[in-house]
Amino acid sequence: MNLYVHDEVVFDLDCEFVDVTGVVWSWTGGQTEGGEPILASDASGPDLPLPDVYLYHGPLLPRRRKTSRTPSEAFAATVAAGYVEPDADTWFAQIGGDQ
Repeated sequence: MNLYVHDEVVFDLDCEFVDVTGVVWSWTGGQTEGGEPILASDASGPDLPLPDVYLYHGPLLPRRRKTSRTPSEAFAATVAAGYVEPDADTWFAQIGGDQ
């Protein structure tokens, strides 16, 4: 986890961020001479330091990370042992409802 604090907000630079117009920003791995992380967008335009993106395009909302379609061995074992429901449909069926 690569954390950066700006304006009392903690940013996990390993995440992607979405600005108010829906543009996705991600850390390039670089930083300015002052130590500010540089972000690139999925739209055309220059890479910018995070504080500039935050000021001109913010707020920046963390974008949910994609999860693997294949569960880990530990999760599969937990499901097999009956501790975790394998999916939401199974859970709703067990309580007599649906989504």
